[in-house]
Amino acid sequence: MTPHTLTPTAPAIPASHRDPVADIRMRTAAGTSNPTQDIPQLLAHIEMLQQRLAAAEAVLPGITQLTPGEPVELTIYRAERDHGHMPLGLYTNRAAARAHGEHLHARKGLPTRATVTWIPDFGDAAATEELAVFAPCEDGEQQEDSATGFLVAPLTLKAAYDPDA
Repeated sequence: MTPHTLTPTAPAIPASHRDPVADIRMRTAAGTSNPTQDIPQLLAHIEMLQQRLAAAEAVLPGITQLTPGEPVELTIYRAERDHGHMPLGLYTNRAAARAHGEHLHARKGLPTRATVTWIPDFGDAAATEELAVFAPCEDGEQQEDSATGFLVAPLTLKAAYDPDA
């Protein structure tokens, strides 16, 4: 019987993608751990994890606060035209959905010195907002053009069906 040599079929994991915690555990188990090397490596890994969590939280607010076993709910924002008759896009934050509506409305042209703002249907954080344009009249008073029809509607996504909801 001829001995076989195993050759790796996949490239080695680059050092930048390895898990330093696993590396330190392996060195500790082997008795080759070096605290003067391990502590700075762990601190750098913690910093990288904190940056990743901050980036995730910026994209999906509340995502880092999820608790295992608890129902998952996330809010996304739908840019739409004419109260849902024409969905324009889904976004992880209100600002992106607003930008979509503002861009489409601005393509039609805005009056000189117009002020663009979003007005909620009611004073709640979960309110649907409508794009409003205030433009000066000939007499100098501000006039609202509230019939833009561009809306931002918050939608709650649930990970599981709740028959009591």
